[in-house]
Amino acid sequence: MTAAVRSEHYLNLFRAALGQSARDGEGLLREVFHAALRSLDAEIAHAAGQPERDQLRLSCQWLDNRAAALCAQFPAQLRQVFQSKHAISSQFGELALGELNHDQLEQMDETQVQERVEMARVLRSVQLLVQDSLNELNGYMSALEGLDHIKQERNPLRPQIYLKVLHQLMVDAAVPTSMRIIWLNHMAAALGKALHGSYALLVKKIKSYGVTPLSLAQTVPPERTLVEPVFEFRRQQADAVEAPAQPGALTLHRLHELFATQTPAPQLLAPDEVDTQFSGTVDLSPLEDDDEPTTDFAATIPVAFEALQNMIQVDNVLARLPKRHQTVSDADGQPESIRQKFRRKCQTSAQVLSFEVMCQMVDNLVQDPRLLEPIRRVIEDLEPALFQLVKVDVRFFNNKLHPARRLLQELTQRGLAFEAVDAPGCALFIRSLHRYVNPLSRMPVENAEPFELALKNLNAMWSEQSQGTNKTVEQAKQALSRAEERNLLAEKMVAILERIPDMKRVHATVAEFILGPWAQVMAYVELDNSEGVEDPGEYKSLVNFLLWSAQPELTRGDVGRLTRQVASLLSKLREGLALIDYPTLKTSAFFDSLMKLHQQAFSPAVRAPELPSQDPGNNSPGKRQHWVAPAEVQASGFMDLADEAAAYQYDQPGAPLLESVIPMASQTQPVPVSIDLEQLAVGTWVEIRVKDVWQRAQLSWISPQHTMYLFTNQNGRTRSMARESIEKLLATQALQVVSEQSMVDGALDAVVHTAMLNSLDLRL
Repeated sequence: MTAAVRSEHYLNLFRAALGQSARDGEGLLREVFHAALRSLDAEIAHAAGQPERDQLRLSCQWLDNRAAALCAQFPAQLRQVFQSKHAISSQFGELALGELNHDQLEQMDETQVQERVEMARVLRSVQLLVQDSLNELNGYMSALEGLDHIKQERNPLRPQIYLKVLHQLMVDAAVPTSMRIIWLNHMAAALGKALHGSYALLVKKIKSYGVTPLSLAQTVPPERTLVEPVFEFRRQQADAVEAPAQPGALTLHRLHELFATQTPAPQLLAPDEVDTQFSGTVDLSPLEDDDEPTTDFAATIPVAFEALQNMIQVDNVLARLPKRHQTVSDADGQPESIRQKFRRKCQTSAQVLSFEVMCQMVDNLVQDPRLLEPIRRVIEDLEPALFQLVKVDVRFFNNKLHPARRLLQELTQRGLAFEAVDAPGCALFIRSLHRYVNPLSRMPVENAEPFELALKNLNAMWSEQSQGTNKTVEQAKQALSRAEERNLLAEKMVAILERIPDMKRVHATVAEFILGPWAQVMAYVELDNSEGVEDPGEYKSLVNFLLWSAQPELTRGDVGRLTRQVASLLSKLREGLALIDYPTLKTSAFFDSLMKLHQQAFSPAVRAPELPSQDPGNNSPGKRQHWVAPAEVQASGFMDLADEAAAYQYDQPGAPLLESVIPMASQTQPVPVSIDLEQLAVGTWVEIRVKDVWQRAQLSWISPQHTMYLFTNQNGRTRSMARESIEKLLATQALQVVSEQSMVDGALDAVVHTAMLNSLDLRL
């Protein structure tokens, strides 16, 4: 069996496996519902009180009444999800059945929070029950998909999908949230058992067709995928059996109190409660209260920041600031950390909660290898100021416009531009952080004003530095917008030109010229046709004569007409091509081919020379690829990966795609991920591989019709690509996402995930 035949055979088996699993869904769910009803009956018999029994009876009745309808709908819903591009796990795995971020948590009520926790518990329970059969199935499904290593997240039959579809069916059937929670609890064991049996039967059937599965030893990921690496350990946690959480651990319910729109009411804690709250995550012993070290900085904040605006005076200002106290000593001489000191001063449950969340958020940022070490140290040194802030102002967590939140976001997002300390501009960036951010750790903080002032100074400095970049980016946007508008209009003209009968009779060289560069010429003049002329430049009317002149069997009948008008034709063609800066070499090549066709008018048909064939997709713009004129290439740094010569030109040392590069040997351990082009948003940092070198840039702009993408590096150099080139980079994993969201948002989302993991073992 050839590779092509085997690939087609495997693809058919893959589709058959999905179809069979969808068809079996009705029987599977019926089995689960019957088990759930039996479990509910048993719990009703042992219920402690009448209210509880009534609630269970009502839930049992609802399930009994709706089971048949839900079972009947299940196969179709499964099939739809199996066949869709559902399938990418979140950066934290799928314990929560989809990405639960801090923004969503803020908008949820307590019942919804409880449902997410219960769904995660059910999923973990099911995963434990199906682990062996699912691992074996993953090997077969990855083989059928033609993968070179096992990708669990690419298996459409994984338990997450079944549970997600089941939950959506219950939501669509208007089953109350509290009742869905009861149903889920009683379905877990039965769903795990049913899926285990289903997976085992499917493996046996696939195996009977002679399919060779991938083994766990073949799970080595591709050479590089750069995603949220700091969160990979959380993804592993989601797939493993976690140790039971401590009673005082941060849970989703407690985190919801903080992220909710309404700030939790202050609740004073007794001294012993201060030490036991969250004891499971921060093991601290009671310490007597002492005052924070006092400084003379408070009275000089405005003066200090005014001095910091002057780049010459700043070093003197910093030299006079009191050094940060890393530790103080208690009565027994034991060292006390900064965190211990600030934690001791928390007097309410809200303050303790805010402190714990801030600790985890800072840890997530400080441990993130996407940021250079000096930038992470700046964030670490900012801890005292952040601790003081959240003690009096928890708006930091639920207000994206909070000055402290914006300050952290700006310095982390801008910090992603640098992948090495010796990268151009990195030293200046770190110096600016030392000058404007570090002083915050040495001053008392009672509100957000110091953060706002620091952000204002940084933005003023960065704005001055980026004036040239902004101008370059704006020029690139204008050039690409013009190119896109012209290309879209050219495509419409091509659709009309293709319907001309003579277009199918002429040599491919002429047809592709008309459908390519000449369509661009007509679109160019049409865009500038402010007066509404029917045929500006008379370039449209030229098409008919060009088609006639390129058919020797016609021109032989009127050689005089060809002789009289050929000079005007060539002149007009040159004039139009000059408007779009069509390359001289390509113009000459087309004229040579056209002249050979013209010369056939003076020769018998049998002596017609053979014109060289050409690949219309390579040299001709038009409907096949976007045409970007040389001036537009110059303005935007356009790179066409379809043209090897152009790709090589831009890849030369004298004109790199981006000035900062990362040697392959320095890359971090790769992590498998899939990227959806539609999800790429402006502001996303990416790395692009050119000639085996990774180069970092930020997606600065996407054209209105999503045909052009503009990237900018930290030095303001712009490079742009058409959608087709981006798709090629993604297909070969030569474009990888460094960060697709604010790092502060990502760090808070990681806190949510940790709280979810803690909640699985705690019913709080």
